[in-house]
Amino acid sequence: MSKTGSIILKSVLGLLIVFLAVMIFLCVNRPQQRESEYYTRRDACGERLKVIRTLEEAHKAAYGTYCGDFDTLLINLHKQEQKVMRKEKAENAPDSVYDMPELEAIRKGWIVQKEVFVVPLEKLREDKKLSLTDEQLADVIYVPYTHKQTKFTLKADSVAASLSGAGGKLPTFEAYVTLDDLFADYTNDNKDGALHKFVELFTGSDEQWLINKKAELKEKDKFQGWKVGDISAPVTEGNFE
Repeated sequence: MSKTGSIILKSVLGLLIVFLAVMIFLCVNRPQQRESEYYTRRDACGERLKVIRTLEEAHKAAYGTYCGDFDTLLINLHKQEQKVMRKEKAENAPDSVYDMPELEAIRKGWIVQKEVFVVPLEKLREDKKLSLTDEQLADVIYVPYTHKQTKFTLKADSVAASLSGAGGKLPTFEAYVTLDDLFADYTNDNKDGALHKFVELFTGSDEQWLINKKAELKEKDKFQGWKVGDISAPVTEGNFE
């Protein structure tokens, strides 16, 4: 073989080795990327669903029920409707009342409890249970990664307090997003490139990956998405926790 031919052959082999190395990396990395994206989006949804749960629990404390509409939920939580007991200094109490043990001050009648009405959202912030501004709360209902095109589904209902159905009912709520809605942009992304198609031969398509994920959850009798609460049972846990 001539020197020129040898150089060409080595160059081709070098390029082939680089190509194979890149393809091996992509084929190994793509499944890891999908799993990473799965948990990243789960966590992002979980943070917003936790806020929705906090708002719903505040609504229940103020009104005795949960709310199945996000706009109404926020409107109600801005009203001064929640009754709370607060300790206040009595009119005849000395200025030094706060320097003595609280139990002693209460026994002497210098600190009294009064029922007052408060704004639920203000109380949440006062109790350090909520740090979001009103502007940020307006975005909580939107599912992450959907560019505000998809909202979490929010429902409220009630169930019997006992298995027999006797007695009263307990309020329930649920907020959720399905995997189909959460990954709509991920599976519908334009991926017509030859390199991507080649990788799919070894790793499967993103669409098939999502189908497999839903099948796994269905086989375990789990909700095919991320959810907090359940309108069929008096629980407030999230399936991402």
